[in-house]
Amino acid sequence: MSWQAVSQDGLVRLFTLLSNREDLVSANVLVDLLDQVLMKNVWSVDSDFVFRVVAARIHFGERLDTMHAYHWNNVCKKLIAHDSTKALPLLGTLLQQMDNMSYDRYVEPLAKSLCRMSPAEAWGIVASHLLSSAPEWRVDILNWLKGGFGSFDEKHVVPPIAEFSPQLILNWIEQDPEERASMIAHCASSSLDDKLGGALTRALLANYQNLDGVVSGIRCNFHSGCWHGPRSQHLRAMRSQFRNWLGKDFDVHVRSWIEKEIVYLDREIEAADISEEREPWNRP
Repeated sequence: MSWQAVSQDGLVRLFTLLSNREDLVSANVLVDLLDQVLMKNVWSVDSDFVFRVVAARIHFGERLDTMHAYHWNNVCKKLIAHDSTKALPLLGTLLQQMDNMSYDRYVEPLAKSLCRMSPAEAWGIVASHLLSSAPEWRVDILNWLKGGFGSFDEKHVVPPIAEFSPQLILNWIEQDPEERASMIAHCASSSLDDKLGGALTRALLANYQNLDGVVSGIRCNFHSGCWHGPRSQHLRAMRSQFRNWLGKDFDVHVRSWIEKEIVYLDREIEAADISEEREPWNRP
């Protein structure tokens, strides 16, 4: 028997029964059913109930199987499309649980899309979570903000930090620059291009380069990640990009940092070339 043959009261009782059970099987069945029942033009379930379902801890305790995560994500998106007031509370839930789900394929883009809906209000929530474990950093959230780890060739992907106005973040930093500038440097975009969040990265280099941890944090973002092929090839691609940025009309502190990075890359490329020539697989 399909769910269409069940009365509205019957569905409500079934949903309530499943939601009261604290096991993954019941949670999986519930989000699967909700994904089928919730229609764009027919919303037969209370949105507060749906929020409680998707925000339940059972979804965050361990890695979900593929279909469970798929239906959970669909229900979250349907909920926000129907009731946008649930966007910020859902973002708060995702950030709270980010350490448990930071590598889930759905959580990171979902959280980013929620930030895009109301950036100023969303930053307030992000900022409160960043400070929630002080003096320790929420490394899980910082990693999410900068877009995770990827290859240099994937740097065209817009990181979540770019969803927020640079000035909004700079105003927040200015309230406690000694503590916050370095923190944000560690989640700044690994690009200097505006469309990829580079305006904030440049502002950090221009205004806070003398504060401990700022320059090193930004350098770490640029030089972390993975790549395919010889290291020398990867480094040359990076140097080419830095040379391109050197031709831009950036702040003098930013240009000085770029010049130092190019010098560093020159040395690393030379070392990589020598190392690769000695590799057995690279010999004729």
